[in-house]
Amino acid sequence: MITLGLLETDTLYDDLLPDYQSYGHMFARFFSALNPSMHFRYYDIQGGELPTDLNECDAWLITGSKAGVYDDLAWIKPLQHWIHHAYDQRQPLLGVCFGHQLLAHSLGGRAAKHSEGWGIGVHTTRVEHRPSWLNDQHQHIRLLYSHQDQVEQLPPHAQCLLSSDFCRHDAFVIQDRVFAVQGHPEFTPEYLQRLLQRRQTAIGADTYQAGMASLPQTTDADTVGRWMIEFMRLPR
Repeated sequence: MITLGLLETDTLYDDLLPDYQSYGHMFARFFSALNPSMHFRYYDIQGGELPTDLNECDAWLITGSKAGVYDDLAWIKPLQHWIHHAYDQRQPLLGVCFGHQLLAHSLGGRAAKHSEGWGIGVHTTRVEHRPSWLNDQHQHIRLLYSHQDQVEQLPPHAQCLLSSDFCRHDAFVIQDRVFAVQGHPEFTPEYLQRLLQRRQTAIGADTYQAGMASLPQTTDADTVGRWMIEFMRLPR
């Protein structure tokens, strides 16, 4: 049995709350469908609730957020200090979207706004590296995306797992300690459609229309979810 600590770094828009509750609950539903024996604990990071005991969970996942890693927000620095502590204690750390960027940024890499703008909809990435625990033969992975920022420089000792022409460091691993991915395996197309409709003006018409048109494509979200579970199960 795995207990996953879900470090929630944002709240959903009010109209999305009744259907989706929170980023953490989206992850809980996603992982429970793949492994019904998993348990979850939720931490309101924006509200100042950081884990105080690393024995509370077997692994930790930092969610997405509307914030940027470079924003001067009161909760980001304490979370970065916690990341350093958990990393030093060899805790398994996972990050998605903002979480992916913050792990890279906190551990010696760099994340920033992408000069080419938004990445939205279904995108395909190449598998660049296959850790010894990754037991499948996928050459490409498709996921749902919604991001302006991305990892521009990997932290020391990191290996790029997934890459695309738009997002060079789309996922990375650091040994058995970090697994981070830019795309959203926990999102559904319906959720992303509702989210993107709110951001249409910021995204721009051409990018928005192309992203929305891509949503009917199937993705490899379950594959990435199984990778994440395998990572959590690694002996340490």
